[in-house]
Amino acid sequence: MVMVTNGMITQLGRDFARQQRLHLIDRQLLGSWAVGSKPLWELLPAPPPHRKPSQLS
Repeated sequence: MVMVTNGMITQLGRDFARQQRLHLIDRQLLGSWAVGSKPLWELLPAPPPHRKPSQLS
């Protein structure tokens, strides 16, 4: 999943996105994408690793 904003993303938002395996596109990355120099998939970092399911006790 991808979240796009034309603003800035807080550290709390970045932490949440990492937990949810979201790609973030902030103002700077959006600008790079908009000028068309590279496709989005080349601008995004690799997705975070899968979360291991928690075991219920």
